[in-house]
Amino acid sequence: MSKKAYIRVSSEKQNTARQRKALKEEGCKVFYEEKISGNNTERPELQRMLSELEEEDVVLVHEISRLSRSVKDLLTIVEQIKGKGASLKSLNESWLDTTSDNPMNEFLLNIFGSLAQLERGLTLQRQREGIEIAKKEGKFRGRKLEVTVGGKKGEKATQAVEWHKEGKSVRYICKTLSIGTGTFYRLLEREGLR
Repeated sequence: MSKKAYIRVSSEKQNTARQRKALKEEGCKVFYEEKISGNNTERPELQRMLSELEEEDVVLVHEISRLSRSVKDLLTIVEQIKGKGASLKSLNESWLDTTSDNPMNEFLLNIFGSLAQLERGLTLQRQREGIEIAKKEGKFRGRKLEVTVGGKKGEKATQAVEWHKEGKSVRYICKTLSIGTGTFYRLLEREGLR
């Protein structure tokens, strides 16, 4: 049996020290750490941890939102952990402890997963409302479109526009230049090509 810690913060600017310290005090020896949004299910360290789990391992998280902000994703992750014969325990939510088969824990897991999702939804709603107010006051123009390569602003943007005019596919352009389709379409809009 091994105690494995999963640590996550949402951005590169955030620090994982608080989570790491608390999980180390709980006896964790193996740490899986990443700086990525909880909404993104394609998290390399989470996937690595899930693939390396063995029977009777215990996955510890500082709090439920570090694992996932989506109820659906959270329940999927819990099932993957249980499917390996391992269990999950949260330090901040004592009810989240699958080391024993307790129907009350299962019930609470569903409720608190819903609360985490509600919190995320409310945050996004407040953000949208704030943006609308700022737009009406002429203070918001959206995020600056920064399509760069090698620290030189504009090279990717110039190449993307050139290829678009040549008729290359959106998929090809985005994959080759490593830019998202949303960024590409914003670029076209900015250039008056859409």
